[in-house]
Amino acid sequence: MEQQKELTEEESLKLISRTIYEAKGYFHESGVAVIIYGFSIFICSILSYLTDKAIITFPFQPFYLFIPVFFVQSYVQVKEEKKKKAKTFTDEAIDFVWTGFFISVLVAFTAIFAGIHYIAISIILILAGLAAFLTGILSKFRYHIITSFLCWLLASVSFFIQNANIYLLLAAVAVLLWIVPGFILNAVFKKQQHG
Repeated sequence: MEQQKELTEEESLKLISRTIYEAKGYFHESGVAVIIYGFSIFICSILSYLTDKAIITFPFQPFYLFIPVFFVQSYVQVKEEKKKKAKTFTDEAIDFVWTGFFISVLVAFTAIFAGIHYIAISIILILAGLAAFLTGILSKFRYHIITSFLCWLLASVSFFIQNANIYLLLAAVAVLLWIVPGFILNAVFKKQQHG
């Protein structure tokens, strides 16, 4: 029979604090990291489209520009995490969802090395829809639930568009899933800070 571990006073206070903040619907998210990520994906998608259409030339795949941006976005995210009064169970669950999304995207990018890079975008669109859906359910954010279905619809369409135009679908998803929600989060955050 498994023995139950007794919580220390500090652990008890943290648990109580998390539960209270969860019940109040507390969040501390300015949306800046999400906006940075969204605009990065949008810009890289447009540059990839223009490169594939031979409208511009690039010495490397435009998505490599995302590498330094990833570190900037991560820095902003970590900085915001430190300002949180408490990390709720919902925060942790959403963090796990998006961590799983990013790892899955890295795996999907192996399709590029196999010479089937457009299919990687289709897979990423499916994964983005799933991550947005789970985020919407966990946070009770209806916008993400609705846009996840739009994302899955675009993912379905993408299987019939295995050419440069697929990057335009990814750019649209960047606007739907990251840029718009980022600005919504930012507006709510500012209102919370001033109200």
